[in-house]
Amino acid sequence: MRDGDVVRAADVNATTFPDAARSYLADGTGLAWHVPERLREGARFVIDAEIVAPVRASLVRRFGVDDPVEFAGAWTRAEALAKLADVPIITWLSRHGLAVPADVLEDAAVGRVAWRTEVRGDVVMTRAAALSGAKLRDSGVVGGAL
Repeated sequence: MRDGDVVRAADVNATTFPDAARSYLADGTGLAWHVPERLREGARFVIDAEIVAPVRASLVRRFGVDDPVEFAGAWTRAEALAKLADVPIITWLSRHGLAVPADVLEDAAVGRVAWRTEVRGDVVMTRAAALSGAKLRDSGVVGGAL
């Protein structure tokens, strides 16, 4: 793997991809993001991914998003930011829903946190990093594009 590569494979784990951020998919495969060298030192990095699927009616009612790609993008972004904040996704969703909180947007504006959400085939993924050792804030939790 080269810096920045994302690989989808059945054998994604800490042994096969030790220097990668990893996310696991519903079909039993996983994604491994070989984090660029410039982000590895003094930064926290995560990846979250979902296979695009129809959005359940209960989630449409709760979050108001019915487009599968748009929903998966918002969901993986929320998951990635929650991981950076060391907050369970259920807690993150109860506080913020799928929106990016204002304090996180402020951190992004000054380069303390960055993320990128993209579609690759049937998968939507968000890669995120808290740069310069910053810990993501979550409206009381300390806290763009990669």
